[in-house]
Amino acid sequence: MSARPPRARQRSAAIAIFVATLTFASGIARADDQAKAVALFDDGLKAMKAKNFEQACKAFAASLALVPDSGTKGSLARCYTELGRVASAWLLWRELADTAPTPPLRADAGLRAQKLEPRLPKYTIKVKAPVPGLAVTVNSQPVGLGVEVAVPIDPGPLRVTARATGYRVWTRDETVKEGQALVIEVPPLETLLEGAKAVESPPIGDEASRGRTRKILGASIAGGGAAVMIVGGVFGLRARSQFADAKDTCGGSIDSCAPGRLDDAQAQVDTARTSGTISTVLFVAGGAAAITGAVLYMTAPRAEVRGVAIAPVVEPQFAGLTLSGGF
Repeated sequence: MSARPPRARQRSAAIAIFVATLTFASGIARADDQAKAVALFDDGLKAMKAKNFEQACKAFAASLALVPDSGTKGSLARCYTELGRVASAWLLWRELADTAPTPPLRADAGLRAQKLEPRLPKYTIKVKAPVPGLAVTVNSQPVGLGVEVAVPIDPGPLRVTARATGYRVWTRDETVKEGQALVIEVPPLETLLEGAKAVESPPIGDEASRGRTRKILGASIAGGGAAVMIVGGVFGLRARSQFADAKDTCGGSIDSCAPGRLDDAQAQVDTARTSGTISTVLFVAGGAAAITGAVLYMTAPRAEVRGVAIAPVVEPQFAGLTLSGGF
């Protein structure tokens, strides 16, 4: 069997090293997420013991977002219960009743969900006169209008908004209490005056949220690109060192290498070229990511205070879920 040509060996080696590099980086990222999740979970436990439930819930939720785990989910459900967010807690227990790793844990989660049910506030949306394009939101979240069903929600402020092109915006505010069954009727919407146009700016909070999300995404991409470029630099230095080794093998000059040392020197040169290729690929990819991230960051929208323009005289009204262990 004939040996593979040097270029084929070089490409295979480059691919193998590149894959190994990506695998190594992925393993580091997973280990880093696991470490952060453990730290956040511990912070949540400390905050729970101190009865700082707001901070505890934030820590458990952040841990759960990094590493899904039934133990963290159960801790978050208990924390939500302490905060009075009974619907959020109930939903987590319902999920754990199906997904917890052992039958006893699933049974316990089911019992906890059942225990919370009498405390759940629920709302039902009824539309008296549907119009084309009608959109209804509850606390800025869209709701389906096809079936009238009682939906659990956390106690607290509730805002219902109904919008449709050509109609005035309708809004109703409520304060929801535990165990309350709230029926909200959306009345027939009032039509705008003929020729009137209502120009409504997006909520300032939504604009600010989009800007923050875009900045975080941009910074993450740019940071990842910088990290890839650093790895590329390491391979570049390695290529330089390997080429220098080849020169030493030849006695100082590749072009006048002694025949007895030529094979060893050629192998070192091939290795150096492989490292150089990987360095170039990583630099290009990392640079592109860094530039993309910078552009995303710098072009993120900023929250602006905008008015509501109405013509001619129409004024619209502006009117809730992780680490090993038991629950």
